[in-house]
Amino acid sequence: MSADYLSEKQLQSAGDAIPERQRLVRRRWHYAAALSFLAMTAYCVYVISGRHLYATVPVSHKNQHLALSTKTPYAVNHELVADTPPGGFELLQVHQLTRHGARYPTHGEIEDIKHVYEMLRPIIPASWILYDLIDTRNAGLLSRSGEREIAGIAERAKTRYHDIFDKVALMPESVRFVSSDRQRTRVSAQTFRDVLSEDIPNLRQVVAVPQENDTTLAMHHICPAWIRDSARLREYEIALETLKFDSLNGQTILWTINLRLGSAKAVKLMHDVDTIYRLCGYDLSLYNNAYRWCSLLDPVMTEYLELRRDIEYSRVYGPYGSDVNKKMACAMFTEILADIDRALDNPAAAVSTFRFAHAETMMFVSSLLKLETRLGKDSSPIVGNMTLADAKDRGFKTTFLAPFSTNLAIELYRVGRKAGFFRLLLNEQVISLADCVGDICPIRVLREKLAAHVGCNFTAVCQVDE
Repeated sequence: MSADYLSEKQLQSAGDAIPERQRLVRRRWHYAAALSFLAMTAYCVYVISGRHLYATVPVSHKNQHLALSTKTPYAVNHELVADTPPGGFELLQVHQLTRHGARYPTHGEIEDIKHVYEMLRPIIPASWILYDLIDTRNAGLLSRSGEREIAGIAERAKTRYHDIFDKVALMPESVRFVSSDRQRTRVSAQTFRDVLSEDIPNLRQVVAVPQENDTTLAMHHICPAWIRDSARLREYEIALETLKFDSLNGQTILWTINLRLGSAKAVKLMHDVDTIYRLCGYDLSLYNNAYRWCSLLDPVMTEYLELRRDIEYSRVYGPYGSDVNKKMACAMFTEILADIDRALDNPAAAVSTFRFAHAETMMFVSSLLKLETRLGKDSSPIVGNMTLADAKDRGFKTTFLAPFSTNLAIELYRVGRKAGFFRLLLNEQVISLADCVGDICPIRVLREKLAAHVGCNFTAVCQVDE
């Protein structure tokens, strides 16, 4: 029917129908938008309230604790730093093992970082791309921040061990500095020595042990049995547990990082997430910056990503892998106990040694001493389907056992004519072994702990049967 033949009332009705249809369309659109919002809200509630507990607010403060495994910057709680020897005890000798300070990425890491840079270049700020991290001339070298970490440890050691260093003027041979033959450990040792030498004359020079002869500091490189076992573990058990972790947690982690990047599919692989995790560690350790790569993570997520890393570390270098791992530090402790015996026989001739090595060395030593049992629950082994509560409670956490500049010290004491006590420090704080009562412990406890691992034949330990 033509509009010309419509009554006034019909025209009014037809005119009213148009806005009504518009209102209906708008209501349907609002309904669909509300459903989408509710679905997204429900998913976020699932993410942040379930087992995969991730905050949805990016990290924005550098003092928030992030578990960054072996890329964690060294942090010292000055309120808990061990003081000079307790009253009545005379310090005879110190054996301190220190990991090198914060370093630049290694060659293998550089390739991973280049890949992530190129993959995310279109959507990240240009300031996030740091070319000194992918400069192969810097690969594995000690950084300036790493030197500062080591210098701070040396300054505190100068105060804590002044009784030891006071002897150096008359007995230069009473203090030794030994490092593995890598630039980052040599320079760490030299930095430590240089800080001491500002007030202490006649200090001996740093001795770097050639890698082909190194059975105490970078020993895994020349141990065929360890090389064989670690390759088998990576190929089977570690791959299986990592796959288990990724199947349970991977999608949530990827979704959260991509949400913060503002791109739904920017990061697709957990290997790339691991590179972002390491970049956060380098940002904090080398530049004290929490506002670039760390803004994609949060404290709980880093707990999970540390767990993913520790699946490998705990087996390749730690207590949950080959039996060879627990024997790798035997040559070092054979040296240490021989020096302790000489010091107890002749305290005036005691020699203190400051050793500089690697994260792997710290993990081998920790495995032999079973430090994981003193730092948390002995979760054996670390598995990919651990709950967050179990992950937090486990003792083997590389964030605490092997951050940059991590250090372990054995202090030897005597009381009057009665000699033979020791104190153990991890990262400058007292840690007691299981059979110790109090901070100071009889030396027999250390001997018993190491009885099966002293006097070993390193060549025999590392031999591979044909």
